[in-house]
Amino acid sequence: MRTNIPLERTPAGMPSLDRRRFLGVSGAGLMTAVLASCTGGGQSSEESGGSSGAEGTIRWWDQFRPLTEMLEQDLFTPYTEAHPGITIERRQLAAADLGQALQVARRSNQLPDVHTLVGLDSAPAALVSEDWFQPISEFADFDSSPVADQIFDGLHRFDGEIYSVPLFSARQHQTIPWYNTELLTQAGVDPEDEPTTWDDLRAVARQVTDNTEASGIFLPAQNPNYLTAIVTQLAMAAGAPGAIDWSTGEYVYDSQPFIDAVEFLLSLQRDGLVHPASAAMIPRDALARWAAGEGAIFPWGPWFIGDLITESPEVVERGLGCWSIPRPGAERHSVRSGPAGGVFWVSTDSGQPAVAADLLLQMTGEDFQAALASAMDQPPALLETVETADVHPAYRDCVSRFAEDVRIAPAPEIGHPEAWRVVAEMRAVQPDLGIIVQSALSGEDIDVAAQLRTFREAASAERDRALATVQQEGIEVGLDAWVFSNWEPESDYMIEDYEGR
Repeated sequence: MRTNIPLERTPAGMPSLDRRRFLGVSGAGLMTAVLASCTGGGQSSEESGGSSGAEGTIRWWDQFRPLTEMLEQDLFTPYTEAHPGITIERRQLAAADLGQALQVARRSNQLPDVHTLVGLDSAPAALVSEDWFQPISEFADFDSSPVADQIFDGLHRFDGEIYSVPLFSARQHQTIPWYNTELLTQAGVDPEDEPTTWDDLRAVARQVTDNTEASGIFLPAQNPNYLTAIVTQLAMAAGAPGAIDWSTGEYVYDSQPFIDAVEFLLSLQRDGLVHPASAAMIPRDALARWAAGEGAIFPWGPWFIGDLITESPEVVERGLGCWSIPRPGAERHSVRSGPAGGVFWVSTDSGQPAVAADLLLQMTGEDFQAALASAMDQPPALLETVETADVHPAYRDCVSRFAEDVRIAPAPEIGHPEAWRVVAEMRAVQPDLGIIVQSALSGEDIDVAAQLRTFREAASAERDRALATVQQEGIEVGLDAWVFSNWEPESDYMIEDYEGR
């Protein structure tokens, strides 16, 4: 059974459903029924076959709507033609639905052979430690693949075994102001006159609101993870190092740039510039409303055009473009992004690990990476393939802006061999940044600075608890694993920098 369900986008590897919220989902029974109807008559992966040369079915779950045609044409069809005994059944789900489906599937021993982590409230290290996956390095030579230099301990390799590989570039963020050219023109705004500051962007949104029937901007606030990403990236544009100050290892959620970023979003709403239904929207809803011409600006990720071409290609022809992430004033600060994590993982229960590993190896090749670029989702790990790929000019412009706006941050899991064990031990802290911002945007009367301070203190305490727990097990790791004294905010933190810290 092949099922394509519209998705809610979240960057690969970003959790979007915490355990407590999942346990309260009233539709769990319905999800179980859906699982039963999509597993080939209830047959498990183990029952369907064994190695790469055997007959069998690979069940594959992900959330990448723009990749649907490309995966079929450039990966699945060529692979099954070369391996006639293999069948690949892919399901595409919305991010939150995928997380629920994976949780239910694990409880009922029906996990797919290959899946992403979107919708799960756990770091990859935690899921590895809980035996969700099996290693793939014994089945394929990933160390000789084109992405070998992007495979790191603690992110893709655990205890010497590779579990997943990076397929997308780390040089990206999801606070790109995408705009509707037609609406801007109607409002008397020249799209080439780029708003570089928060006040500039506010002024454009106000001009659209005042001179058209549309709203100035979308802020789909029903998804806390969207808000977490937007606020964190706006805070970095305002001078914050990120959620963590890598020079000290301390969380900085309550620093002035974070407070200012939240206040900026709240000011847009107070000024009546945000689409009135934003509080009830997830990003997928906002994209549909943007495509319908209900608003001019929508901050989101590079997959924006890929999603539109999949669902509303005529909208792309109508006219669109993007600007760089705005900042509070004239001084420019980069957005930091950690090294790219793994995307697809092989279930520990899969009876086809060799086939699954071989499929993932094919995805690291230059041909597939070029096809990935053409799908205009997240930029591929082999970023140079975008230069010659058949992509929309606005997508190419977006990726080129990342080269200017994004710097690669350190990762404790790479810098210390045991840091991933601490990450695996850490539990989600609630309410988190996204929930706090969501509450503020919903009109709840809260002290933003105080709430952010409480969250920062709770996050620090949780990391301390996780460190103590791991240390009690005899593992030598401390808070210094989060300290990178040679980190420069406006420079990429390269692999050689880990040795010189």
